[in-house]
Amino acid sequence: MKLYKIYICALLSLAFVGCNNNSSKEETKEKKDSIQLIEPVVDTNKFKDMAVNGQPLPRINDTLNDLAHFISGNSNSQKYFKDFRKKTPYVDFSARFSKRWINFDSTKLLPIKNFVSTEFATESKIKNLFYPFSGPDILYANTIFPEADVYTMIGLEPVGTLPIVDDKTIVADSIQKYVDKINSSLNAILKFSFFRTVSMKEDLRNDEVDGTIHLLLLFLNKTGHQIADVKPFYIDTTGTKNYLGSTTALSKSNHKNKSIEITAIDKNNKVKTITYTSTDLSDPALRKNKGLIAYITNLHFETTYLKGASYLMHLSSFSKIRELILANTRNIVQDDSGIALHYITANKNKWKFTFYGAYTKPINMFAEHYQADLDSLYKTQGSKKLGFGLGYNYRDKNSSFMLIKKS
Repeated sequence: MKLYKIYICALLSLAFVGCNNNSSKEETKEKKDSIQLIEPVVDTNKFKDMAVNGQPLPRINDTLNDLAHFISGNSNSQKYFKDFRKKTPYVDFSARFSKRWINFDSTKLLPIKNFVSTEFATESKIKNLFYPFSGPDILYANTIFPEADVYTMIGLEPVGTLPIVDDKTIVADSIQKYVDKINSSLNAILKFSFFRTVSMKEDLRNDEVDGTIHLLLLFLNKTGHQIADVKPFYIDTTGTKNYLGSTTALSKSNHKNKSIEITAIDKNNKVKTITYTSTDLSDPALRKNKGLIAYITNLHFETTYLKGASYLMHLSSFSKIRELILANTRNIVQDDSGIALHYITANKNKWKFTFYGAYTKPINMFAEHYQADLDSLYKTQGSKKLGFGLGYNYRDKNSSFMLIKKS
């Protein structure tokens, strides 16, 4: 991202890294991700003596937490970026986005939260969620499954690098470009409830917002989470996580399965681990990616969530990820763009269906994926009230929403 940098000395591998405010452009570029190396003085004492199940909560990383506040337009900065937030472009962004978010929360998220707390209360209480084809959508995953400990997300979009700012060398244009890109990258998810793949190719692959890390931090912040840690890693050929020192190092590497792991604490003092892996889940790619298959198999996920999945697992070219899900998960929560009904009913395992909302024909872009068998089952078995729009048929107050459980 083309914002300028915080030059703070940091401890890395027990060795001090020197700081130099007179760095050349090349050196500045290398320090783009120096925030990853910061071990700041932790001002937050709120969680110092708290523990969950006898284990102390991780300490909040004030720098990363403040960064999440900044990205999401929040004004309650504890320590960093204070001068930055006084600049007119950022003040305007903060005011506009705050108003936008309040409207989104009250009109889109609140009906889902009400549904989850009543109709879906038992089903939402899971510990381990697998969310392929997710993009950076921790927002809906956390809203529907608020008690999960682990969210494992996979998408094509890059991880990206942590944005860094320096109060002493603010360039107004760079602020404006960054907040404009943040705003535009949120248009689809806030309006439609899903990210559009074509849009993400531009929204999450530019100099300002270069990957999912920006929106992951934003969504976590806006849903009341505090950030304790951000660790980049890649998944090797054995399915093992290998951690790297910075998101810049990860971005520059040639490793497959580039990933980020975020440790966050929600407003109920629950520790959560959110991982996002950037990789291709098509059959040709998975055949060459045994490490990812081993990683997915070893996740031991209870529930798979599928929303806005572009009907990819309706295709023969996405059979491997479909088979991995059907073999390993106990529950599938999806709209009609997830796994086609005939693959589930043909699976050797027996599945029980609970339908919510209504099945309507796919939007014109995906008209070829109409499922006559699903339409018939919805009508003969019946469905429960949903009360909100979700997925590609978001305009319908009763979109399709399915709970599919292994018998």
